[in-house]
Amino acid sequence: MRPGVPLEPGVVQQVLGAWVLAERREPGEVEVTLGEAERALLAEMPWPLRRCEWLAGRRVAKRLLQQAMGFEPSRTQVLPLESGAPRVSFDGVPRTDLVINLSHTKGWAVAAVAPSRVGIDVCDDVDGERIARIARRVFSEGEAEACGAFASRETQAAVWALKEAGLKLFIGGVFDPGARAIRVESLTPPRVVAQPAMQVALLRLPDAALAVSRDA
Repeated sequence: MRPGVPLEPGVVQQVLGAWVLAERREPGEVEVTLGEAERALLAEMPWPLRRCEWLAGRRVAKRLLQQAMGFEPSRTQVLPLESGAPRVSFDGVPRTDLVINLSHTKGWAVAAVAPSRVGIDVCDDVDGERIARIARRVFSEGEAEACGAFASRETQAAVWALKEAGLKLFIGGVFDPGARAIRVESLTPPRVVAQPAMQVALLRLPDAALAVSRDA
């Protein structure tokens, strides 16, 4: 079972009123046009893996903003808030009218931008199996059976992506406020129960699941 609507890599598309772009990761540090503040942040990152992830995220974010909003990469910066969530600045001015969210795996870098809160998460199929190892921390009673979470590694990846995308609306993670805060009721169609209420979309990349969340 491979739940989700196919999403074409490298093409900006609208999902739940948000603009979304997914790109295949390239090895090493990719070339990105960075602003002064972004270069300063990168200079403070000594770990090669983190640098590669960060650059991949900035490249997909800037490509999305350029194609969807017409923002020139040289005039755009994606900088972290105190929470760690990314924020768009254009010509040095924070764009409070836009919300951007990023996610990356070993295989993919994805971004979503919208005029209000948006969450996005991507999970490689090969990583979907990890959800079984922490099932007690992830699922409420009967949840996994009801939504068919363990039918395949693709369904496991889909559940993981839905929960993480939903948690990003809370600016949280798997352990805070906790994956159980998002109860996946169905994968086809994708449906979750959470407080506050949200709408979700489930998309399929060639070897990964991608989920987008918005306020209901």
